[in-house]
Amino acid sequence: MSRKKIMLSVLGLVVVIVAGYGAIIWFSDDRTYTRELNKARDAVAVQDWQTAKKHYQASRQVRVSVENRTASEQLNDLERADAAIKKQNWESAQSLYQRAIDTDGGVDLLKKAAKTNQRFVTAKKDTGKYQSSASSLQKSVDKKDSELKDLKKQMSESTAAAQAAQSSADKALADARANADDANKQAASAASASQKAADDAKKASESSSKDDDDDKDDKD
Repeated sequence: MSRKKIMLSVLGLVVVIVAGYGAIIWFSDDRTYTRELNKARDAVAVQDWQTAKKHYQASRQVRVSVENRTASEQLNDLERADAAIKKQNWESAQSLYQRAIDTDGGVDLLKKAAKTNQRFVTAKKDTGKYQSSASSLQKSVDKKDSELKDLKKQMSESTAAAQAAQSSADKALADARANADDANKQAASAASASQKAADDAKKASESSSKDDDDDKDDKD
């Protein structure tokens, strides 16, 4: 075998080895990329944004794609929106979820999660409005109830005062009647005594006149 043929054979063998190694590396990287993407998607499904971000970044180190490039931006908005929810900053949360939805080339799975959470925020806002209305209504009812209680108390006090006044009037009337009865009795007694004195005086006068007549008769 000539030297030229040997060189060509060696060169061909090196090319085959390099190609094989490259294929192995590519296959290994592809498996790593797919595995990291799947883990990121699993994390998104349970809304574990930190874990999703970690696996998207790991997949990006293997190969840059539209999904792992835009996912990072969407995940940042989703994390900030969740933080706004904890502070009950509903408007900010809705705005951040909308940004995640409107991201150019955004990951559909992340858009779906943002829409789900946006509906949750809307429901919480509506619940807050209903609770506020219910609270205002309850305060109004409590105020009316307090006013009614005060009115009942005032009526009770007025009734008690009226009853006390009536009782006092009844007592005064009874005392007046008793005094009148006593006065009538005293007047009757005085009248009786006066009549008796008059009768006694009349009898005495009649007796004296009779005695005078008797004396005249004796003289004659």
